[in-house]
Amino acid sequence: MVGAYVAVGFASSTGSKVIWSSNPVTIKFTATTGSSSGSATDFFKCAPPVTNVVLVVTSVSSTKIKLTVAPTSQATCGPSYDGETLTAMCQTMNAAQCRGTYTGTVTVHRSSPYGNTIPPSLTVNIVVN
Repeated sequence: MVGAYVAVGFASSTGSKVIWSSNPVTIKFTATTGSSSGSATDFFKCAPPVTNVVLVVTSVSSTKIKLTVAPTSQATCGPSYDGETLTAMCQTMNAAQCRGTYTGTVTVHRSSPYGNTIPPSLTVNIVVN
């Protein structure tokens, strides 16, 4: 029976999960001539806690939109929530071309952008009017 407890303890210490305060998050903004962008803030923590995490925008459904996250790294993930600012920006010269609905994904990695991912990723819905 002791072996069963050891196996469970090992699995939970290596199987960290990200807990997002909101998932998905929606960013809405109006496309205008010049600089069109919108932002949202979300909070996350890891359970059990881990050290040295990096946040990476792993996909955006269109080249018309650029999605960034700041800060891109945290020395610790958990036990407290950390805030992240997500910013979506129009990447076209003509604001009207940017209008639409897009989806982006932010993934938490251990140690570097190439480290193991810690699930689940954050889905970012982007609505440009």
